[in-house]
Amino acid sequence: MRCRKCQLCLLALLTLLGLKVYIEWTSESWLNKAEPRGTLLSSTTPNAEPTLPINLSARLGQTGPLPFAYWNQQQRNLGVLPSTDCRTWGTVAASEILDFFLYPQDLQRFLLSAACRNFPLWQPAGGGSPVASCSEKDAPYLLLAVKSEPGHFAARQAVRETWGSAAAGTRLLFLLGSPLGIGGPDLRSLVTWESQHYGDLLLWDFLDVPYNQTLKDLLLLTWLGHHCPNVNFILQVQDDAFVHIPALMEHLQTLPPTWARSLYLGEVFTQAKPLRKPGEPFYVPKTFFEGDYPAYASGGGYVISGRLAPWLLQAAARVVPFPFDDVYTGFCFRALGLVPRAHPGFFTAWPEDLTKDPCTMRGLLLVHPVSPQDTIRLWKHLWGPELQC
Repeated sequence: MRCRKCQLCLLALLTLLGLKVYIEWTSESWLNKAEPRGTLLSSTTPNAEPTLPINLSARLGQTGPLPFAYWNQQQRNLGVLPSTDCRTWGTVAASEILDFFLYPQDLQRFLLSAACRNFPLWQPAGGGSPVASCSEKDAPYLLLAVKSEPGHFAARQAVRETWGSAAAGTRLLFLLGSPLGIGGPDLRSLVTWESQHYGDLLLWDFLDVPYNQTLKDLLLLTWLGHHCPNVNFILQVQDDAFVHIPALMEHLQTLPPTWARSLYLGEVFTQAKPLRKPGEPFYVPKTFFEGDYPAYASGGGYVISGRLAPWLLQAAARVVPFPFDDVYTGFCFRALGLVPRAHPGFFTAWPEDLTKDPCTMRGLLLVHPVSPQDTIRLWKHLWGPELQC
């Protein structure tokens, strides 16, 4: 009889132990499934440490029969992009791509200078106000790195007056190319005044066109290495986005440390393919690139861990240039063996009609695009005492 009771006690103990293991397993599974687009096409877990193997072919999908497309051929053979005489790389590209002169003009211009990545800061005549470095004591927890264009004065001012205004643990910087463009107005005097007045413009002396947006990412990472290496997180975002900073900060502060160390967070696309119709905004010729895109976070706005900045620069030196900045960032993360983590609070194709309702922003982190006028209106209503949701 006593043995019978011992057996029952042992069985109960084993049942409780099994139940505990099951609960812990299902809890972990639920946490992973809470962001369903974050578990992507990789055998590497999202919280892995970055690595950069000698041969990137397998990491970047170059394992089967090699396509004849120029990007694929170059990536299979690339060691490191040239740091000097960078235009030779583009000249060779133009000579080796048989239909190069049938490419859209913007893509031709991109390829001719795509390997050129060392540009000085743009210095206005009479001297602008240089952007201050971060000290070890005042390194921001979250750097708001906003991609803008010289003529987007209204968008920048709307950001300054709303979600980009001074908040504990954040710092705002705008990333721009030269205000002296091709065929447009000369904005040097206006941008000089803005730089001197606000001190938040990082300007580099390159042509500010859509296919050069990757330069803003890479030059920012270089600048951070010299001037603000201890930043925890970097929000890389367009100037026509609206960011719910308190909600984003709260989310980042509650991340498990292993996730935070290798974070790449946003609205994630896992099965995107190149658009092949000439004349489309994101057209990619088959002679340039074959295959699918890597999993990547939409360029409307995403967050990366600050500690990954030097790693991304190393990866970018060994990943063949690509014309779209968010896709290229996805390639660089894939080269490091890391994958993006999706969050349902990021919307980078935001319907205009929903912008009229500030209550829709209560549970979100970032929406894009939003006009400067709607940005200001949203901000006022979102924090106004009269808002009833």
